Amino acid sequence: MNNKQQIRQEIKLLKRSISAEQRECLSREIAAAIEQLPGFEQAEHIMLYHALPDEVDTTPLLSKWAKEKSLYLPVVKGEELIISPYDPHAVKKGAFGIWEPADERPIDPRTIEWIVVPGVAFDLRRNRLGRGKGYYDKLLGQTQAVKIGIGYDLQLLDEIPAEPHDIKMDIVVTEKRIIHL
Repeated sequence: MNNKQQIRQEIKLLKRSISAEQRECLSREIAAAIEQLPGFEQAEHIMLYHALPDEVDTTPLLSKWAKEKSLYLPVVKGEELIISPYDPHAVKKGAFGIWEPADERPIDPRTIEWIVVPGVAFDLRRNRLGRGKGYYDKLLGQTQAVKIGIGYDLQLLDEIPAEPHDIKMDIVVTEKRIIHL
């Protein structure tokens, strides 16, 4: 088993092989798989994220569901993430160049039913490896929401190192597989 930093480097190299066209196609496939998950139709309050260039793009979900569901995005505030309402016409570049809601009114994490979470890597036990800042782990510890980790299949490993403070995903979705209990 590799250490976390080695895995981050290896996955970064692997993701470079994905063209912009492939990324768009794979992101649509992953979005469609999320929409087919049991409970998605009933979920009203869903937190997504605006993707960095190497992450699964959530634009298909944001565009399709912005009028029918209450959508939220994370906002980096110091060492933490807060959850704010998503308005497609009111976003700004925030920390790390990520698009965030211009309205930074925080929402109680306990009101969110589903959280779609990016990751550097996931494993077959639904462990998640993030970028190393711990933002999502802190936030996910405050909610009972269904936690859906999404990534490309090349980001799904047999095993990644997990520590007690790391929050497991309930479901991991790639373009090829859905891993759950």
